[in-house]
Parts: sequence; structure tokens; C-alpha cells
Amino acid sequence: MRQDSVLFKTEKGQDEIAKRAVLQSRVLRNVLLLVDGKRNVQTLRELMQAISAPEDALEQLLALELIAAPTVEEEADSFLHDDDELSSELALEPLDVQSAKVNTTADFSSLYEQINGLVSSHLGMIKAYGLQLRIEQCQTTDQLLALLPEIKAALVAKHGEPKAINLLRQLGR
Repeated sequence: MRQDSVLFKTEKGQDEIAKRAVLQSRVLRNVLLLVDGKRNVQTLRELMQAISAPEDALEQLLALELIAAPTVEEEADSFLHDDDELSSELALEPLDVQSAKVNTTADFSSLYEQINGLVSSHLGMIKAYGLQLRIEQCQTTDQLLALLPEIKAALVAKHGEPKAINLLRQLGR
């Protein structure tokens, strides 16, 4: 497995978080929580050491089909669109607090992935981990949306209100 490969939870992995049916080990469950579609293998291995996870934890989760690595085509597509994301972050304009409305028509799994990605990408590791644990407990869109004020507060504290609002506006698109 390449150290720069970014791993993500499969649908089976997301179900495991919600239902706790397969994994008996709390440490493996914590490693599954760390896999967010943003962190690469090297970063995950460093985090695994910090929580005393077995060295083969990622391989165990791969074997159980709870996580996967993107295909070569998906990695290339992600690389090509990185500049789009960066330019949208740099082109911030002043925003009204009340105008940061989230599109609530997005389905649960899509909104789950977007919120989890937002938290892991834009918050520090400790704050992101705590929020990710709360996100993982959500089983409905309404539960995810109920976390938005807390996520917004954390984003405002880290990045300021205009950028936080801009990031929240991207949810559900």
C-alpha cells in the first residue's frame, strides 16, 4: 500500500460505524474513525501509533472491506481539481452571518461525507477527532444538521467568520 494513498470508508465501513456489527476491537474501531477520505496512509499510521493501534490495522480494515483506496482514475481526478478548491478558498468575500444556509436536500450519506471532510480538512486534529466521533453517531440528516452550530463555532474560532460561512455554504452542493 502506497504511503501517499488516501483511504476512505466504504459503505460497509459507514454501516459499521452506525451499527457496530463487525469490529469487536475498540482500537480498530478508532482507526476506522480516523479514516476520513482526506488523510493518507502515512498520516494514518502516525495517528495509529499515537493510539497504540496494531501496525496491520489498516490492512485488517481493508480485508474486511470497511475501507478502500481510490482507483488510479479517482486519484488523478482529485489531483486535477485541487486547484479549483484552493482558488475558491482564496476568493473569499465578506458574508452575512444569516446567509450561510445549508442545502438540506442532500441525502444522508452525501451530507455525512461532506461534513466529515469539512471537519477533517479545516480543523485541528484534536478538535476534528472530537467532532468526528459525534458525526459518526449520527444516523439521520437531522442529527447531522443539529451538529452544524457546533461545527460553525469551531470553524469561526479557527478561520474567522467569513471563511467559516463560505465553507458551510458548500455543504449539500
